[in-house]
Amino acid sequence: MKLTKDTITKLALPVGKKEAEKFDDDIPGFGVRLRPHSTQWIFRYRRGRRQRRMTIGNVTAITAAQARTIASKLYARVKLGEDPAGDRTETLARANDTFALTLKPYLARKQTELRPRSYENLRRHLETHAAPLHKLELTKAAERRTLAALLTKIASDSGPVEANSMKGSLSGFFTWVIGQGLLDGTGIEVDPTTTIPSAPTNGARSHVPTDAEIVKIWGALRDDDYGDIVRLLTLSLCRLSEIGGMRWDEVDDAGVFHIPAERTKMNVARDVSLPDAARAILARRKAQWDGERAFVFGTGEGGFQGWAKAKAALDARAGVTGWVHHDLRRYGSTTLNAEGIALPHVVDMCLGHAVVRHVTELGQVLPAQRAERHYNWAAYSEQVRIALALWGERVMELVSGERKPAKVLALRRRKGA
Repeated sequence: MKLTKDTITKLALPVGKKEAEKFDDDIPGFGVRLRPHSTQWIFRYRRGRRQRRMTIGNVTAITAAQARTIASKLYARVKLGEDPAGDRTETLARANDTFALTLKPYLARKQTELRPRSYENLRRHLETHAAPLHKLELTKAAERRTLAALLTKIASDSGPVEANSMKGSLSGFFTWVIGQGLLDGTGIEVDPTTTIPSAPTNGARSHVPTDAEIVKIWGALRDDDYGDIVRLLTLSLCRLSEIGGMRWDEVDDAGVFHIPAERTKMNVARDVSLPDAARAILARRKAQWDGERAFVFGTGEGGFQGWAKAKAALDARAGVTGWVHHDLRRYGSTTLNAEGIALPHVVDMCLGHAVVRHVTELGQVLPAQRAERHYNWAAYSEQVRIALALWGERVMELVSGERKPAKVLALRRRKGA
């Protein structure tokens, strides 16, 4: 019997049976399955010793002609040695492997491998920046065109450095995904970000704010969380995450900021003896402290958030653009060195750099050698304390108007030089 529109309408389920199958005479394995409340097109074939069966669709949704065409293609694939049912199962399983679902075990693993700060950056990249990929199947999310468009948008919104950092996070994720076999059989055998060019940058950042710009920025600060953070960044020369995530139990009564190893870039705990002006800021804030919140700044579970919005508003008020928070450290280092406030190796320690240099009897400062990093573990605590105290006085003299801004703070490197 050839299964057609007319023959199908004449078929009926035998009395007393809950299910019956009728097969086509022309296409091996092609048939219909009759049940009390439905009739479905099916295709059956043998794979080794196993009998495999596929449901093509309901006869009310797929015409006889369409079903025959599908069955013919399935039969041809079986004759070529393929396993249509197995491929279909794999496809359905892969459809459930979305970017978001696969991301969960990956982040759980990376959280045990990375330092807290590195993990937070990775999580921000893959949970926030990669949000447009979350609902996509892995194969769709791994399409080079999709990834390139996402990285281009990030470069436009957040800058080329952030886009390139995001590319690295995606690269690590997809390398892990491929290693887990989650893209086997899809033709994706290497990290799809490999051939996507990195966003062009101008090389290492060399911008140093001038005294005049610092005065404008300081004058535009408000008496809020962000305003005090920028003041402390300028006075302490600490990193953004160190001040933004500062906890009350990290600052003692003597005004020393004890930064734990897990919150430093070098993964080494360090103590920062804060200048008087910085201590005054913290004293003012502590007088208003409720005694319960662990963090000095921000709300909720963590430290301060909302950097981009706060800085954009500050730039508009100050009329100064083109600078980033990290430039405040570069400004402090350049000034401390240029004006001889402290020796270079002391300035490095003020910044929390794990660099030890050798000072000759003549006062000449030489680059650190490998052996000296093993033998000289001096923290120069007293020298650092004095340097930061002098630095704090200079900053306050500048922003109060007692000191006139220098006409030229430092030469700026010319592009291409």
